[in-house]
Amino acid sequence: MNDHLINNLAEVDKDLSNSWIDLTDNVRDLSADLKLKTAGTTFASEADHLSQQTSRLCDHVAKLHADVIDLIENIETHLPFPESDAANTANTDLDALDREKIQIQREKHELRKDFKDVLKALFMWVDDPKERLKSKL
Repeated sequence: MNDHLINNLAEVDKDLSNSWIDLTDNVRDLSADLKLKTAGTTFASEADHLSQQTSRLCDHVAKLHADVIDLIENIETHLPFPESDAANTANTDLDALDREKIQIQREKHELRKDFKDVLKALFMWVDDPKERLKSKL
């Protein structure tokens, strides 16, 4: 996997971070609070309209987020990994390393409740693909 592709995957990973969903939830809550605070004032109708539009936008962002994650997972499952060449062991190791990188990227977006996974998320821990590959051997 070349550096450009790895950089693109890193950018996509940042774009698919759950922090964007958290932000949309926060914006939705702020908009709803504003709607409640302006009830009975001259700004009530504008705040209500803003709250509705904000909610629609947040719903759309959440749907896009989920759809892109599904699309990436679908692409990853349908793209065959190159067959390993017995004569080229360095290429085989690189392919296995690339597969581990992709698996780590996929796992970042899974919602799991294991204590170890919660700690990893809290400290923004990312597994090293080389170490993971060594542990499998």
